[in-house]
Amino acid sequence: MEKVKVKKRSYIPSIITMCNLACGFMAIMEADYYKSSILLLFSLLFDVFDGFAARKLNAASELGKELDSLADLTSFGVAPAYLYYLLSPKDEWYYMIPPVIMVIASAYRLAKFNLLPPSPYFSGLPTPANAMFFIGLFLAVKYESAIVIDLIHNPWFYCLVPVFFAIMMVCNLQMFSLKGIKKKDMKQNILQIILLLIFIVLLLVDNKLAAPLIIIVYIILSAAQAMVIKA
Repeated sequence: MEKVKVKKRSYIPSIITMCNLACGFMAIMEADYYKSSILLLFSLLFDVFDGFAARKLNAASELGKELDSLADLTSFGVAPAYLYYLLSPKDEWYYMIPPVIMVIASAYRLAKFNLLPPSPYFSGLPTPANAMFFIGLFLAVKYESAIVIDLIHNPWFYCLVPVFFAIMMVCNLQMFSLKGIKKKDMKQNILQIILLLIFIVLLLVDNKLAAPLIIIVYIILSAAQAMVIKA
């Protein structure tokens, strides 16, 4: 029986995906809001590059797709949830429930994504965007943002935040994607441009809160766009 030759370049996207997974797991082991956040930012970069490499090398595969989901679950679901649990205002067992809900929602979101046909839009909040919110939150805590620290110490805020993001991940809200930028017609990129400009303003006003706030703005803009389309 003739052996099927596998091109070495087809392994490149999967190797990048493994780097994503490795950074996510190291973020959990570090359990440090600065070091773990930096590692998760690297995970985000690897998540972008593995898809880019797969497209450029024409090396997309079902194996790569499954590996990507497993890596994303670790880096953008489990790691942020675990680090968030470390912020719990009290050492009580029931404070584990909100982060657990977020992990479950992340797993469901990724499984559903694998079953959907290719689209320029996302159905629900992508797990990397979910992670970006919490990375911003962790860095704000690390750099002692009084607003964030006060909010986290509030049991209601602590419990509701992961539940809100879990709902956003599993809902069917159509959310625009930065991957869908069209160079030929910049008018179709108006929401992406608005999001970028708001992010720049947020960085200038309060760089500690820029990351979590821009994800909230992203959700609001996507919801507004969905309402306009339905109208």
